[in-house]
Amino acid sequence: MKKTLFVSVVVISIAVLSGYFVFTNFQNQLWPEQKSVLSIPDTRCSLSVFSDLPQVQLTAASLQDSQADHCKITGRIEDEINFELLFPQNWNGKFVMGGGGGFVGSIVNTALFYGALKSGYATVGTDTGHVGHSIDASWALNNPQRIENFGHRAVHLTAVTAKSLIENYYRQPSSKSYFVGCSRGGGQGLMEAQRYPDDFDGIVAGAPAYNWQAIAAAGVQINQKMFPDPNFLDEAIVGETEQALIAQHYLEQCDHLDGIQDGILADPRDCDFQVESLRCTGPDSSACLNGEQIAAMKTVYDGPIDEHGRLYPGFPFGGETSDGGMKVWTTGGLIHTSETSDPSADPQAPVIPNALYGFSMGLMKYMIFNDPEWSYADYNFEGWREDSASVAKLLNATDPDISAFRARGGKLLMFHGWSDMALSAQGTIDYFDQVLALDEAARNDVRLYLMPGVDHCFGGAGPSLVNYLTELDDWVTSSTPPEALEAIWMRFNAIPYGSRLVCPYPQRPVFDGAGDTSDTSSFSCELPE
Repeated sequence: MKKTLFVSVVVISIAVLSGYFVFTNFQNQLWPEQKSVLSIPDTRCSLSVFSDLPQVQLTAASLQDSQADHCKITGRIEDEINFELLFPQNWNGKFVMGGGGGFVGSIVNTALFYGALKSGYATVGTDTGHVGHSIDASWALNNPQRIENFGHRAVHLTAVTAKSLIENYYRQPSSKSYFVGCSRGGGQGLMEAQRYPDDFDGIVAGAPAYNWQAIAAAGVQINQKMFPDPNFLDEAIVGETEQALIAQHYLEQCDHLDGIQDGILADPRDCDFQVESLRCTGPDSSACLNGEQIAAMKTVYDGPIDEHGRLYPGFPFGGETSDGGMKVWTTGGLIHTSETSDPSADPQAPVIPNALYGFSMGLMKYMIFNDPEWSYADYNFEGWREDSASVAKLLNATDPDISAFRARGGKLLMFHGWSDMALSAQGTIDYFDQVLALDEAARNDVRLYLMPGVDHCFGGAGPSLVNYLTELDDWVTSSTPPEALEAIWMRFNAIPYGSRLVCPYPQRPVFDGAGDTSDTSSFSCELPE
């Protein structure tokens, strides 16, 4: 029997795809149908409709009725970049590409989860040039071309190809082209804005995985502390009991700061709780943390370092007890996995104690050192920046200069959950600040929304459902930047039961002190004092 990380397939795969596909009962409100600018007869769903494109092979055409009547075309670019392009019968005249998640490895289209088809968008997704599990990087071993495809080429080539095929199919070009993604998809969006500014008119980049050096370093350094012996991955030094203890104490100290005691920190940076305050002064117990546990948690909260200093920000308080939080991404352990003989279970799912272990070890073994036997046991990060520099050139989307994208009217909408334990919200803030530091006028073209209590891409204690595709389209077509947005809680992943404001950074939601805490009318967006 094969072990897989508990809820890894469910939580991680859904998280990196943003998860909005589960909200079908609410889609009429969140995903309004747009007026069709062109209706296409079913008879055009045929490969014979399309002209030949260099390095592109179309493999199948079929009529589909899921979400909306459409024609599905599958194809391959060059040798390995597979894509799936959907043409709605009632087209709104626009195109949106959906990003992928993790190490991708299968055709993924996050735009579908924002109701792209129902709204009439032609839409495409790609596997980024290889096939495999989203937390497995073995495909990259000694293969720089695949790494480059994954890093940036596959999304660009798929976008260019899709736009040509759309013009071929509808006999007119798209009036607007968008990209929507979260996690790896968010990083893909930033890469597009930086490297290929002509591809899209607007980009949504949620919780972006844009600094892969940081992901690798953070994952290894956290796991070095949580699992000091790489041959013993059964139980992390910090377990769920200790995580709950930490959350209990910082909430006791800080939950009231936003005027609502609800287990959600409006801005975790306001909380000056120190994990060292929980250090045991007597025998170890469940009411305190020992030295090893404090050191492990400081690595989580402080961020990775090398001999030159800090490499990336640490994680804010917030995700310690969430179902999609710390136990999935940074702690866990193999004893929390379950054995299954279910033949439908993914046989490619890796055996890992937590998701950051899977991602960081994949980067180290198969991209940076090209050694499947590499171990973190004695690695001390001396020479780290040199070791990882060549891969960073292919994968990182850290360049704050998006002037070419902005010059042609491009709009970038970013969002990040404060309780995200996969990628630090502070890292996204840093990127946003760097863009503005380079050109303050970028504030007219870039927006960042921080979502209190929200885990990686969606879920968590806070409301996480916002249709960012609709918000982006409104921004691009009206040239009016979005301001406060409504984020919705969903009960049973289907029934809306409350909402709050999310604010354009650096503004934050402020409670009026008297109204319903699950109603946006009780909040306003204000700058911090």
